[in-house]
Amino acid sequence: MKAKRSGMSLLLAFLVCGSILAGGCISVLSQSAPDGTGEENSALRATLVDQDADWGFSRGCTWTVVLQVVNPGSSEEKNVHLHVELVNARTGAVRDAKDLFLGTIGPGEEKTARVVLDGECLDEYTIRAIPVVRGP
Repeated sequence: MKAKRSGMSLLLAFLVCGSILAGGCISVLSQSAPDGTGEENSALRATLVDQDADWGFSRGCTWTVVLQVVNPGSSEEKNVHLHVELVNARTGAVRDAKDLFLGTIGPGEEKTARVVLDGECLDEYTIRAIPVVRGP
């Protein structure tokens, strides 16, 4: 009886974890500014390369996102930052956000950034990524 109960517990844990991970991210990338104006101060563009949802006992649900930032312009962009947000697909609320420093990106160059964001296991999310040049 005890072995049967243990096996059922493992099966239940597997099903719960599987359904939690099924929520995951939606593969959508928004380039708009966080305030909704859509204003950008450079020609830089971000592209969603990869994403993966994961669950662990220590952190709960996390979303690992790989983004590529490209400078299609003809001049060097210095002091480049990438603002990344995990946005609830239903409510539009920002669940987690990170700001990454990428440095200088020359004309025609690209940089890849990897960021881990915290989310809720049962929600679906979109990714908002805005490349920004700050300062001189």
